[in-house]
Formats: sequence, structure tokens, C-alpha cells
Amino acid sequence: MGAAQSSPQADHVVTPQAEGTSVEFAPSLISRLATPASPSAPATGTDELVRRRLAAESAALRTKEAEILSSISSALEKENLDKDKGLSSEVLGRDIEEVREKVTRMAAERASKESPELVAAKEGVVACYAANPNTPLDCWQAVAAFKAEVNKLETAFVKSLQ
Repeated sequence: MGAAQSSPQADHVVTPQAEGTSVEFAPSLISRLATPASPSAPATGTDELVRRRLAAESAALRTKEAEILSSISSALEKENLDKDKGLSSEVLGRDIEEVREKVTRMAAERASKESPELVAAKEGVVACYAANPNTPLDCWQAVAAFKAEVNKLETAFVKSLQ
């Protein structure tokens, strides 16, 4: 039964007699199907033409992709350079110098804006503490006068903001 199916002369498909049995193919049929078909002139020419076209299209797409990637990367580099220019050490150094100059100017303006009454009250407190190093509580009147002058300046400043 199985000997006839596996004989080397069998080049045909064996069909099973009963349902549920498996189909077996002859080894020569399997080897013929596994080897490439004999090249015929029209089929090979068409296949080769398609392969060449695919290769050309693939190369063109790769070239286009490379161009797009290079343009994107150059645009990103330019954008990053523009951002970095705003954060360079020279720019930051100039900004710091401007802030220092403003602080110095404001301190000088504040010192020049002190009223003569405030200066006199401040000097009175300093003189009192210098005269009474062991009994600083005796200077409460000078301190109260200084606080009153500061309070006047604060009130004037707040009114100027309103």
C-alpha cells in the first residue's frame, strides 16, 4: 500500500481513498516545485524590467529622503544657533552690568533724597548711643524721633504710588 506511493516513478498527486486521510506528494513533484521554473523569455524580461524600475524608484526615494533629512537638520541647527545667541555669555554679562549700574544709581538717588530731618534724627540716634554706651535705653527719645521721620517718609512713598 505505501510502497506504491513512495516509488520514484510516481510523478502524480495521490488522492486519499477515504476522508480524513492526509495527502502526500511525490518527491519528484516537490523537487520540481522547489526549483525555479525554466526561464522563459517574456517572463524574465518583464521580471527584470520590474526589478530595475523598483530599484530605480527605491534609489530615488532614498535620495529624496536624504535631502529632506539634511534640510530639516540644517533648519534645526539654525534655530538652535538663534536660540543660543540670546543666551551667550556676552549678552548675560552685559545684562548683569546694566543691573549693577541701575542698583548703584538707585542707591545714590536714595541717599540724595533723604530729608534733612531724617539725617538729623539718624545722627541724633548715633550720637545718643555713642554718649551712652552702658545705658542705651536712655536713647528712647532719639529712637522715637527717628521712627517718626521714617514713618513720614513711608507714608509719603505710599501716597506717591497711589
